[in-house]
Amino acid sequence: MRRKAVTTAVFLALAALTFAHGRLASSAAPEPTGDPQRRAQSGQTRQPQQTARRDYSHFSHSVPEHAKQKCDACHKFPSANWKDVRKGKDAFPDVTEYPEHASCIGCHKQQFFARERPAPSICSNCHVGVTPSFTARKPYPNPRETFDASPFGSTVTSEFGINFAHDKHVDLVGQLRRERERERVRFVTAAYRPEGEQKEQKKEEAKKEEPKETSDPKSCAVCHQTYMPQGDAEDEFVTRPPKNLPDDAFWLKKGTFKTSPGHSTCFSCHNADAGITPAQSDCNACHKLIPPSERLDIARAHDDYDPALAARMGVADKYTLERWSRRGVARFRHEWLPHQGLSCTACHDVNKMNTLDRSTLRVAVKSCGGGGTGCHVEQTNEGILNELVSKKRADPAFVCAKCHTLNGARALPESHVEALPGPTPTAKKD
Repeated sequence: MRRKAVTTAVFLALAALTFAHGRLASSAAPEPTGDPQRRAQSGQTRQPQQTARRDYSHFSHSVPEHAKQKCDACHKFPSANWKDVRKGKDAFPDVTEYPEHASCIGCHKQQFFARERPAPSICSNCHVGVTPSFTARKPYPNPRETFDASPFGSTVTSEFGINFAHDKHVDLVGQLRRERERERVRFVTAAYRPEGEQKEQKKEEAKKEEPKETSDPKSCAVCHQTYMPQGDAEDEFVTRPPKNLPDDAFWLKKGTFKTSPGHSTCFSCHNADAGITPAQSDCNACHKLIPPSERLDIARAHDDYDPALAARMGVADKYTLERWSRRGVARFRHEWLPHQGLSCTACHDVNKMNTLDRSTLRVAVKSCGGGGTGCHVEQTNEGILNELVSKKRADPAFVCAKCHTLNGARALPESHVEALPGPTPTAKKD
């Protein structure tokens, strides 16, 4: 009887110890999340967490595996279609198409043969329909004017900035231009006419041969011309303004911006025949990859550009929006007659320009003085800047709308005060 009681006590003690050990183990393990019924079915076993999968449908040069590659590892110069992209005499050897499959499949064989429907996602980087039966490709970013005008290109922001040394080119471009003008053969029709008629004829011939735009003494107009010029047209606005637009209201006008050169301009000197470095095939000499963090800063830097105002105007041209978004003064217009009469170097300091640093591209406020002619800055309080600085100092809530659309509501910058000669001006009396 005693043996039976001892056996029963030992059994109960072991049962209690086993139950206690189970409770301790259960409390030490993390409790699974989710539905209680699923937790009961799945037990206490936890699967290792999977890392996020890379999205292969969006190509980026910034991916470390891509960034360390040389340009010619994927891009072949020239592309097979370079004669089709630009026609006739405008055609020249260039990179005008995406890389072929052979450039990608060596590293991305798994993605190329992935079991994805209707086609592997990696195909959408270049192809429109992403189906085996429809092989049309998206427009390539070069030539830019064709790419920007396409629905796909109108929303794409480049990963690259352009590295261009203005100080090395500005004098050379002017020199080459003068040499070409001297080498040009001119044929003049000879005729016996009165001297007065001959002089008039020479004047007419000179007008025909005169370049449309000049920028003496540095010949900047060889590369930069007026974008969307108004010329002799009566319509001065980029889009139709509302009726009865107030005189002082801002509405974007034609001829506000200047063009930026593309391969067509650069390759006229940098080509195999001329032997001027960098060569056409040396993409990295000019195209510099911008880190993703800096690209975000550029996209957010809306300076004196108001996206809501641009939408109201119906401005959809990509080049116009890009140039506007980088400006500190939205209202400045290059084609306005007093501005047209100025040399580019009267405002732009080409020796300090670094196209990869936006701060070096800004025009100094002092240049608005017009080289001593008093365009906007006067020695007295009569200048426009003199007057507006006085008003801003007297009333910080005053909005300077003479030059700005957004920046005029901000605090008065020191650069404006420093541009004024002599002591700080006082407000004019009405």
